[in-house]
Amino acid sequence: MAARPILMFMFACAAITASAGAYASPRSDPTTGRSVFTGAATPHASSITLNPAALGIGTIDEVYLSLASVVDSYSVDRRVQDPATGTLTAGDSVGQTELGLGGMLGVVLHPGTRYAVSFELRTPPPEIFPGPKDALRYHTLGGRQRDYIASIGSTIKITSKVYFGASLSHDNTFLEMKYARDTAVADGDGPRGIGSDCGGMPCGFEHPAATEIYDVNARSGWVATANLKVNIGLLVNVYRDVWIGVAYHTPPGFNIQTQLDGDMDVTRAPRDGGEILEGGSTVYVSYPASVDVEVRARLPRMLDLHVGGRWEDLSRFQAYDVRGHDSTFVPNGIPEWTLRPRGMHDSFALWGGVEQIDFGQQLRFGGRVGFETSYLDRSRTSAMTIGPASLTLDLGGQLRLGGSWSVELAYGVQYFPAVDVESSAYNPQFQLDCIASGYDYSTRACQAVRDGYAIPTAAGEYGHLQHAMRLGFRYDIN
Repeated sequence: MAARPILMFMFACAAITASAGAYASPRSDPTTGRSVFTGAATPHASSITLNPAALGIGTIDEVYLSLASVVDSYSVDRRVQDPATGTLTAGDSVGQTELGLGGMLGVVLHPGTRYAVSFELRTPPPEIFPGPKDALRYHTLGGRQRDYIASIGSTIKITSKVYFGASLSHDNTFLEMKYARDTAVADGDGPRGIGSDCGGMPCGFEHPAATEIYDVNARSGWVATANLKVNIGLLVNVYRDVWIGVAYHTPPGFNIQTQLDGDMDVTRAPRDGGEILEGGSTVYVSYPASVDVEVRARLPRMLDLHVGGRWEDLSRFQAYDVRGHDSTFVPNGIPEWTLRPRGMHDSFALWGGVEQIDFGQQLRFGGRVGFETSYLDRSRTSAMTIGPASLTLDLGGQLRLGGSWSVELAYGVQYFPAVDVESSAYNPQFQLDCIASGYDYSTRACQAVRDGYAIPTAAGEYGHLQHAMRLGFRYDIN
């Protein structure tokens, strides 16, 4: 008889994992917040950074260990641009699946009836850039952004209905980017431009002989105040078993920009000899702030209603500002400054669902559905960033193993409809027109050059799907 609940749990988990996948906008973690058993009004270990105020209504000291994975699948049917007429024709079709792994170790303690303290070590699944695919080379040839986060939090019970919490995080960011530059487009109609020789014919747009490859690896300082982030939360009991949690998360260092330093290798175009130039790099990026909200209310039949949402200030995240440092770069025509666009705007997500209340039973389940607005205009879509409006589904189960141990499995799917980009914000003609204007930066073409959009078109059809799963183990200390 004891084996029956375990078999039921394993069967439910297998049914869940046979579904499609989940996708989150950059910097957010799809396994917390909208995921089952988590939220800004829920006393789960993930609330150490999600909303530390929510830990105040918990009573059990615990150690929590989780493993997270993200399987990211995409497809791109590219269109290429004719330099003479500007017309678009069908290009290569590309598909790829990437796996990103993460994990968390958290400790939550209640030294008194009014206080809670917490500690966390966490690395969310990284954002993985597609690649290496030659058809996408001017937008991405691969890379990832990985964060390693250490946090400490504190919660206080202000009144019987109001809890306040705050946590301080030290966030180390590691960024890898690889991409190509069209050196013929960069010179416009000049002697090394689109009309110059590439293997016995004019280079035009996207000729392999004029393609220069950049490999950038940069990171934040090991220990620095610029890495600090603050999570501030409030939890209020508004009516009987109805709780509202709100939390605000600052960007790293409270600054307009984050600075990442490292190395940059440049492989010169085949027509220029193909040698590798090594130098330094500095990348400036404006990461977003965010707000999480959740309403949790008791329902009949021992169920909890969870309605949550998230706002992310992604309009700050317009581009990676890449600077190259080396005495050999300028003489070889390597730009000292390049913008790698992301072009995002603010996004809003809303989800809701029901979960069984945890009263010590051996099995409990829950599920949520949601909607997220787009965080990218259709025209700015590229292989680097795909973000139309989407639908989400999250399911999960918890099994109490006996004694102080329990295990939980959560799985989510976020479905993005295909995006057909006919009028792309990326256009190499902007570079030619800007040069022809004498670099008049009041023109649209030169503004596009400054913003990084004067590169080969990203026109085409984009599909995106991502699986996200969290496997968590909890040990109750008391």
